[in-house]
Amino acid sequence: MGHLPFDPSKLSPPDLALYNGMVERRKAQGAGFGGPYSALMNHPKLCAKIEDLGFYLKFQGHLPRNIYQFVVLSVARSTGAAFEWIDHVKHAEAAGVPASVITTLQEHGISDGVFQAPYGLVAKVLAATLPWKDVPNALQDQIIQEYGVEAFVELVVLSGFYQMFAAINQGFGVLSPTGETISFAGDLPREVPHQKATSE
Repeated sequence: MGHLPFDPSKLSPPDLALYNGMVERRKAQGAGFGGPYSALMNHPKLCAKIEDLGFYLKFQGHLPRNIYQFVVLSVARSTGAAFEWIDHVKHAEAAGVPASVITTLQEHGISDGVFQAPYGLVAKVLAATLPWKDVPNALQDQIIQEYGVEAFVELVVLSGFYQMFAAINQGFGVLSPTGETISFAGDLPREVPHQKATSE
Protein backbone atom coordinates (compact mmCIF):
# COMPACT_ATOMS: atom_id res chain seq x y z
CA MET A 1 0.00 0.00 0.00
CA GLY A 2 1.53 3.31 -1.06
CA HIS A 3 1.42 6.17 1.41
CA LEU A 4 0.74 9.60 -0.13
CA PRO A 5 2.90 12.13 1.75
CA PHE A 6 2.04 15.78 2.39
CA ASP A 7 4.48 18.62 3.10
CA PRO A 8 2.88 21.93 4.19
CA SER A 9 6.12 23.77 3.38
CA LYS A 10 5.51 23.12 -0.32
CA LEU A 11 2.12 24.86 -0.36
CA SER A 12 1.65 28.16 -2.15
CA PRO A 13 0.78 31.12 0.14
CA PRO A 14 -2.97 30.94 -0.69
CA ASP A 15 -3.06 27.18 -0.14
CA LEU A 16 -1.08 27.51 3.08
CA ALA A 17 -3.62 30.05 4.34
CA LEU A 18 -6.40 27.60 3.42
CA TYR A 19 -4.61 24.82 5.27
CA ASN A 20 -3.93 26.92 8.39
CA GLY A 21 -7.56 28.02 8.48
CA MET A 22 -8.82 24.42 8.46
CA VAL A 23 -6.28 23.37 11.09
CA GLU A 24 -7.25 26.23 13.40
CA ARG A 25 -11.00 25.81 13.19
CA ARG A 26 -10.74 22.09 13.89
CA LYS A 27 -8.31 22.76 16.73
CA ALA A 28 -10.88 25.14 18.25
CA GLN A 29 -13.25 22.15 18.41
CA GLY A 30 -10.62 19.91 19.98
CA ALA A 31 -10.03 17.99 16.76
CA GLY A 32 -6.85 17.39 14.83
CA PHE A 33 -6.18 17.79 11.13
CA GLY A 34 -4.38 14.75 9.87
CA GLY A 35 -5.00 11.32 8.47
CA PRO A 36 -7.10 11.51 5.32
CA TYR A 37 -7.12 15.31 5.32
CA SER A 38 -3.33 15.36 5.09
CA ALA A 39 -3.46 13.14 2.03
CA LEU A 40 -6.21 15.30 0.53
CA MET A 41 -4.12 18.44 1.02
CA ASN A 42 -2.23 17.36 -2.09
CA HIS A 43 -5.34 18.86 -3.75
CA PRO A 44 -6.03 21.82 -1.41
CA LYS A 45 -9.24 23.10 -2.99
CA LEU A 46 -10.81 19.65 -3.05
CA CYS A 47 -9.66 19.06 0.52
CA ALA A 48 -11.33 22.30 1.62
CA LYS A 49 -14.66 21.24 0.08
CA ILE A 50 -14.56 17.82 1.73
CA GLU A 51 -13.40 19.21 5.08
CA ASP A 52 -16.20 21.77 5.04
CA LEU A 53 -18.82 19.04 4.74
CA GLY A 54 -17.04 16.93 7.35
CA PHE A 55 -16.87 19.86 9.74
CA TYR A 56 -20.58 20.54 9.34
CA LEU A 57 -21.60 16.91 9.89
CA LYS A 58 -19.31 16.52 12.89
CA PHE A 59 -19.73 19.81 14.71
CA GLN A 60 -22.87 21.52 13.42
CA GLY A 61 -25.22 18.69 12.48
CA HIS A 62 -28.40 17.40 14.11
CA LEU A 63 -27.34 13.87 15.05
CA PRO A 64 -26.58 13.21 18.73
CA ARG A 65 -22.87 12.56 19.32
CA ASN A 66 -23.36 8.93 20.31
CA ILE A 67 -25.35 8.24 17.14
CA TYR A 68 -22.77 10.06 15.00
CA GLN A 69 -19.94 7.95 16.41
CA PHE A 70 -21.96 4.74 16.10
CA VAL A 71 -22.46 5.51 12.40
CA VAL A 72 -18.73 6.14 11.89
CA LEU A 73 -17.76 2.87 13.59
CA SER A 74 -20.43 1.00 11.62
CA VAL A 75 -19.04 2.25 8.32
CA ALA A 76 -15.48 1.49 9.45
CA ARG A 77 -16.52 -2.05 10.38
CA SER A 78 -18.43 -2.58 7.13
CA THR A 79 -15.61 -1.33 4.90
CA GLY A 80 -12.73 -2.75 6.93
CA ALA A 81 -11.31 0.76 7.37
CA ALA A 82 -8.92 0.21 10.26
CA PHE A 83 -7.90 3.88 10.43
CA GLU A 84 -11.45 5.09 11.05
CA TRP A 85 -12.19 2.41 13.63
CA ILE A 86 -9.01 3.06 15.61
CA ASP A 87 -9.40 6.83 15.27
CA HIS A 88 -13.02 6.87 16.43
CA VAL A 89 -13.45 4.08 18.97
CA LYS A 90 -12.28 6.25 21.89
CA HIS A 91 -14.52 9.09 20.68
CA ALA A 92 -17.44 6.67 20.58
CA GLU A 93 -16.79 5.58 24.15
CA ALA A 94 -16.51 9.22 25.27
CA ALA A 95 -19.80 10.02 23.50
CA GLY A 96 -21.55 7.33 25.52
CA VAL A 97 -21.69 4.39 23.10
CA PRO A 98 -21.70 1.38 25.45
CA ALA A 99 -18.75 -1.00 25.32
CA SER A 100 -21.16 -3.86 24.66
CA VAL A 101 -22.46 -2.11 21.53
CA ILE A 102 -18.91 -1.50 20.27
CA THR A 103 -17.93 -5.12 20.93
CA THR A 104 -21.03 -6.45 19.17
CA LEU A 105 -20.35 -4.22 16.20
CA GLN A 106 -16.70 -5.28 16.00
CA GLU A 107 -17.48 -8.98 16.29
CA HIS A 108 -20.67 -9.25 14.25
CA GLY A 109 -21.02 -6.19 12.03
CA ILE A 110 -24.06 -4.06 11.44
CA SER A 111 -26.26 -6.67 9.75
CA ASP A 112 -25.61 -9.61 12.09
CA GLY A 113 -25.32 -7.71 15.37
CA VAL A 114 -28.21 -7.17 17.79
CA PHE A 115 -28.09 -3.67 19.26
CA GLN A 116 -29.90 -2.11 22.19
CA ALA A 117 -31.91 1.09 21.81
CA PRO A 118 -31.29 3.60 20.34
CA TYR A 119 -28.65 1.87 18.22
CA GLY A 120 -30.93 -0.87 16.89
CA LEU A 121 -33.04 1.56 14.90
CA VAL A 122 -29.99 3.31 13.46
CA ALA A 123 -28.45 -0.07 12.62
CA LYS A 124 -31.50 -0.90 10.50
CA VAL A 125 -30.95 2.26 8.45
CA LEU A 126 -27.26 1.46 8.04
CA ALA A 127 -28.07 -2.12 7.04
CA ALA A 128 -29.76 -0.51 4.02
CA THR A 129 -27.35 2.32 3.24
CA LEU A 130 -24.09 0.37 3.55
CA PRO A 131 -24.95 -2.10 0.77
CA TRP A 132 -26.54 0.83 -1.16
CA LYS A 133 -30.18 -0.19 -0.82
CA ASP A 134 -33.33 1.86 -0.28
CA VAL A 135 -34.33 2.72 3.27
CA PRO A 136 -37.94 1.44 3.53
CA ASN A 137 -40.62 4.08 4.07
CA ALA A 138 -41.72 2.65 7.41
CA LEU A 139 -38.14 2.80 8.68
CA GLN A 140 -37.74 6.35 7.36
CA ASP A 141 -40.86 7.32 9.28
CA GLN A 142 -39.52 5.76 12.47
CA ILE A 143 -36.15 7.46 12.33
CA ILE A 144 -37.68 10.81 11.39
CA GLN A 145 -40.09 10.57 14.31
CA GLU A 146 -37.15 9.85 16.63
CA TYR A 147 -34.62 12.41 15.36
CA GLY A 148 -36.26 14.66 12.75
CA VAL A 149 -36.00 14.73 8.97
CA GLU A 150 -32.76 16.74 8.88
CA ALA A 151 -31.03 14.25 11.15
CA PHE A 152 -32.27 11.39 8.96
CA VAL A 153 -30.82 13.06 5.88
CA GLU A 154 -27.54 13.59 7.73
CA LEU A 155 -27.47 9.96 8.84
CA VAL A 156 -27.67 8.74 5.24
CA VAL A 157 -25.14 11.33 4.05
CA LEU A 158 -22.79 10.48 6.94
CA SER A 159 -22.89 6.84 5.92
CA GLY A 160 -21.81 7.80 2.41
CA PHE A 161 -19.27 10.36 3.64
CA TYR A 162 -17.37 7.81 5.69
CA GLN A 163 -17.58 5.24 2.90
CA MET A 164 -15.76 7.86 0.83
CA PHE A 165 -13.24 8.28 3.65
CA ALA A 166 -12.69 4.52 3.71
CA ALA A 167 -11.73 4.74 0.02
CA ILE A 168 -9.45 7.73 0.73
CA ASN A 169 -7.73 6.00 3.64
CA GLN A 170 -7.18 2.78 1.72
CA GLY A 171 -6.31 4.43 -1.58
CA PHE A 172 -3.69 6.79 -0.14
CA GLY A 173 -2.27 4.41 2.46
CA VAL A 174 -3.30 6.58 5.39
CA LEU A 175 -1.67 5.24 8.54
CA SER A 176 -3.66 4.74 11.73
CA PRO A 177 -3.07 7.46 14.33
CA THR A 178 -1.33 5.04 16.69
CA GLY A 179 0.30 2.69 14.20
CA GLU A 180 -2.13 -0.04 15.30
CA THR A 181 -3.85 -2.46 12.98
CA ILE A 182 -7.15 -4.23 13.46
CA SER A 183 -8.94 -7.06 11.75
CA PHE A 184 -12.62 -7.81 11.87
CA ALA A 185 -13.90 -11.36 12.22
CA GLY A 186 -15.63 -12.68 9.14
CA ASP A 187 -14.65 -9.83 6.84
CA LEU A 188 -15.58 -10.44 3.25
CA PRO A 189 -15.27 -8.16 0.22
CA ARG A 190 -18.42 -6.08 -0.10
CA GLU A 191 -20.51 -6.75 -3.19
CA VAL A 192 -21.10 -3.56 -5.14
CA PRO A 193 -24.35 -3.49 -7.12
CA HIS A 194 -23.90 -3.43 -10.88
CA GLN A 195 -25.20 -0.23 -12.44
CA LYS A 196 -25.34 1.09 -15.96
CA ALA A 197 -22.72 3.71 -16.71
CA THR A 198 -24.21 7.20 -16.85
CA SER A 199 -22.73 10.56 -17.64
CA GLU A 200 -22.68 13.10 -14.81
